Amino acid sequence: MTNKNPDTTEFKRLEKALGESEKRYRSLFEESRDAIYFITREGKVVDANKAALDLFGYTKEDLPNFNVVEMYENPADRLKFQQEIEEKGAVRDYGVRMRRKDGTVLDCLLTTTVWQANDGSTLGYQGIIRDITEYKKAEKTLQESEEKLRAILTGIGDYITIQDKDLDIIWVNQPTMDLYGDIIGKKCYKVYHELEENCSNCASEKVFNEGKTVVWEGGPYRESRPKYSLVTSSPVRDIEGNVVAMVEVTKDITERKEMEQQLKNYAENLEKLVEERTLELRESEERYRGLYDSSIDGIASTKMDGNIIECNQAFSDMFGYSKEEIKKMNYLEFIPGKWRDIVARIINEQILPRGFSDVLEIEGCKKDGIIFPASARLWVINDINGNSIGMWALIRDITERKKLEGKLKSYTEKLKRLDEERAEELKRKTVQLEALNKELESFSYSVSHDLRAPLRSIDGFSKALLDDYAEILDDEGKHYLNRVRKATQRMAELIDELLALSRVTRSEMRREKIDLSEIAQEISLELQESQPKRLVDFIIEPGLVADGDSRLLRAVLENLLINAWKFTGKKHKAQIEFGVTWKGVNRVFFVQDNGAGFNMEYSNKLFGAFQRLHSPDEFPGIGVGLATVKRIINRHGGRVWAEGEVDKGATFYFTL
Repeated sequence: MTNKNPDTTEFKRLEKALGESEKRYRSLFEESRDAIYFITREGKVVDANKAALDLFGYTKEDLPNFNVVEMYENPADRLKFQQEIEEKGAVRDYGVRMRRKDGTVLDCLLTTTVWQANDGSTLGYQGIIRDITEYKKAEKTLQESEEKLRAILTGIGDYITIQDKDLDIIWVNQPTMDLYGDIIGKKCYKVYHELEENCSNCASEKVFNEGKTVVWEGGPYRESRPKYSLVTSSPVRDIEGNVVAMVEVTKDITERKEMEQQLKNYAENLEKLVEERTLELRESEERYRGLYDSSIDGIASTKMDGNIIECNQAFSDMFGYSKEEIKKMNYLEFIPGKWRDIVARIINEQILPRGFSDVLEIEGCKKDGIIFPASARLWVINDINGNSIGMWALIRDITERKKLEGKLKSYTEKLKRLDEERAEELKRKTVQLEALNKELESFSYSVSHDLRAPLRSIDGFSKALLDDYAEILDDEGKHYLNRVRKATQRMAELIDELLALSRVTRSEMRREKIDLSEIAQEISLELQESQPKRLVDFIIEPGLVADGDSRLLRAVLENLLINAWKFTGKKHKAQIEFGVTWKGVNRVFFVQDNGAGFNMEYSNKLFGAFQRLHSPDEFPGIGVGLATVKRIINRHGGRVWAEGEVDKGATFYFTL
């Protein structure tokens, strides 16, 4: 019977299994395509597989002689990476730039864990390095391509949207956002046509079902959008050729449509020409495929030295060159000589500093030598790092517009001459009116003086009779003399009011900002102090400011508020309000009371001099106040009117 030591047998079995495991691990370690490494916490490389050595250009003999810190382009990244590993125990896909032995730099992703001994102590770190340099380059190229496309979309003034197969809007350019607001996620037919389901004969069906580009015109529409539009609907395909979305480019052709209509009115032959050009334009637009050639404006891109890179069909047609010819030319060759220095200066002083130009009106030169007026706008093309690598140019032929501007200028000059003639005539009439006003003023003072003297005599002699012959005169005689004196005094008041009314028309106006609320408050206090026993509730809206002559507008408020005070005299509790309201777009001031009111049938008499709707015995007064108000308001370019009802109060409105 053989005596075997069980501990020795188990040890040998474990030793053999361990050797086989080590062999499998070493095979996997060496044959892995990813770079695998083991390093100490201090950065010494303990082991690295062939992929790691090949990736960084080192040999096994090099490993003991350098520290892994030397491989980091930025040594600070090593410290940050090590701190994160110590804190978390493992870090996945850590992006960092590392240097090869020959000095070249690679973009890498590190996935690393803590390397521990059997007793749990930390020996260092183990991980995998993946070279993503080519991926980064491809990503940069894609970003630059997207930047170019974004520059095109931003530069085109047309309305551009992208819709998915459910007709949900998934992208819009800035002009579309400015016109419709935030419409991302909404159905196109709800936004454009306010419908609950898709339009009949919708272009989207042909685009999605047949994969074809459709060009169509729409209009007229509401005022909230272009009245007329030209729409190009084009399919967007995935890498397998399936239509996954639709690009719609909508161009506002309202100006063109309206111009066509105007030109048709001039003559039949001109109408025929417009129709032919419209047909040619439509046929040309229907040949366009894709976003770039969907614009009917000329678009071209250049290098920074001005050499043309590419252009759309509209640009080629506009200048008469083929696209192949244009790609061999410089942008200066499309501009007459006198404009070249100007455009070069604009590029250096305006476009390069801020990235784009204002709309420029210049001239273009066709292949056959014909010079034509054009509007242009330029944008700088930047790469992903913000470096200027070229420019986009958007060109429009404005020949027809210039012709119309010439006609408009001719009409404007004729209108200016007519205005000058009318201004001269108005000046002559103004001089005549000033002379008449002076004569009227002289006449008013003369009449006032001539009338006052006999009135004073009548009043004086009447008073003398009453004083000296009181014992002789009976009561009836005294009554008659008192009536004579009262009539002469009333006549004197009328003369004073007439003179005041004439001064309103003649006095010079000085416009300024006036707080009407403050003036109304002052007048209300004066009225309450004059009759403190009356119960009157004044409601004055604060902060009512207007532009006008403070002296004259105070007279307006005095007359209106005194009137309201007078005609609420028989009310036990009167209410007078000064405020503002709106009639359409006009701000209207008002004075309202709950007094005697008036019959609206006689409202046309309110603002005439000496016109009264109540007897003097009932409500005293001469009847000049409202006439004064009307003249002052007229001088301020406004109007005044009143509304009322007998025994239910009145409201006087005025504008300035």
